[in-house]
Amino acid sequence: MAVRRQVLRAEVEELILQRLLEARWAPGSRLSIDGLARDLEVSPTPVREAMVSLERSGLVEYVALRGYVVAPPLDAEHMTELLDARKVVESAALGRAFHDHDELVADLDAAHRVHAEVLARISGDGTEDYALLNEHFRADWAFHQVFFAHAENRYLRSMVENLSTYTHRMRQTWSGGPETFDGHTAHHEHGLILDMVRQQNHDGALRALSAHLDGVLARSLSGVEGRAAKAPGSIAAAESPGNARG
Repeated sequence: MAVRRQVLRAEVEELILQRLLEARWAPGSRLSIDGLARDLEVSPTPVREAMVSLERSGLVEYVALRGYVVAPPLDAEHMTELLDARKVVESAALGRAFHDHDELVADLDAAHRVHAEVLARISGDGTEDYALLNEHFRADWAFHQVFFAHAENRYLRSMVENLSTYTHRMRQTWSGGPETFDGHTAHHEHGLILDMVRQQNHDGALRALSAHLDGVLARSLSGVEGRAAKAPGSIAAAESPGNARG
């Protein structure tokens, strides 16, 4: 019974997460636990448990007298701090993973191939499919998780698990449309890291990782600017051809 309850909570959390990443609710929208429970045809308990978990990721916030609301997307300052933290923790893990070189290469190569397969399906699908997009996010993150699997440091693993929850919020930049999707670019940058690891070039791998995370930040900040430009009332939106007055 306890196992089934955990599975149900995870399923409910995934459904709510999907809607959050698809930007179905505007920032500040109230998320009624009872309303979501009716919509998802479950009891309020797994919804409440899912909300507690999503609050840790920063995707929802608890506001006194209102309950849970949709949190605003990460701003430029928070994104910069998050990528800076990731760079510190991931560089530490990758640097320590070289002691297990052959297995490190094999696992990175396997993760890289899986990611390529997902991206090929996304390119062939031609639609904004959340399920495929979610597979991309998982495959992308799986490549980074290999560093920690071979670093043999439980505290580094704990640190990155905490950071990974906040990474969900950066995925909201994709809600601006497919033009913000950077999957193929990220996969190419992963390949550069893998090449350095294959060559047993420790410093080169760390430089490639740093350049990749800098690229992730730059593309994410571009997504923030794109959202601001499209926002109602923004100068860019007012000056766009679609809003021109005759």
